[in-house]
Amino acid sequence: MKFKTGWAFAFMVILVVGSVIFGAFRGWSDERVRVNETYAGLESMLQTRVESAYNVLAVAKRHVPETDDAYRRVAQDLNGLEAKASTLAQKAQANESLSRDAAQLLDNMAQLDSVKNDSRDNMYVTNYLPQMLSESEAKTAGAVYNQAAAEFNSRMKGTFSGWIARNLLGIKPAEEFKAQ
Repeated sequence: MKFKTGWAFAFMVILVVGSVIFGAFRGWSDERVRVNETYAGLESMLQTRVESAYNVLAVAKRHVPETDDAYRRVAQDLNGLEAKASTLAQKAQANESLSRDAAQLLDNMAQLDSVKNDSRDNMYVTNYLPQMLSESEAKTAGAVYNQAAAEFNSRMKGTFSGWIARNLLGIKPAEEFKAQ
C-alpha cells in the first residue's frame, strides 16, 4: 500500500509542477504577444518622425549644401531610424539624435538670409517643422509600446512565474524603446 501511495504522491507533485510550468509559459507568452501587438503603433509614430525629418531636409536642400554638417547628421539619423536590421535601442538613439540634429539644422537655417527672404520657407523653418518634430517626438516618447514593454518587464522580474518563464522557459523580456 505504501508503494501505491508514494507513486500517487509523486504523480501529484509532477502534475502540480507541470501545471505551474505550463501556466507560466502560457501566461507569459500571451502577455508578450499583447506587448508585441502594440509595436505597430510605435512603428507608425516612427514613420511620422521620418516623414517630418524628410520635410526638414527638403526645405534645407533649398538653402544649404548637402555637405553641411547638420544636414548630413539629420540624413544619418534618418538612416538609423529606417534601418530594418536596427535594434530598438539603436532606433531610439537615432530618434534622440534626430531631435537634436534637426533642431540644430532648423536653427542654422533660421539665421540664413535666403530663408528669411522666403516667406514660405521661413514659416516652415520657424513654425511648422519645429512643431511637427516636437509633437512627433512627444508621441514617440509616450508610445503605448514603451509603457507595455516596461510593465511586462517589471511584472516578469517581480514574480515567481516570471522567474520560471525567464530562466527555465526562455521567454525574453520585451526590448524597450530607449537609447542605451
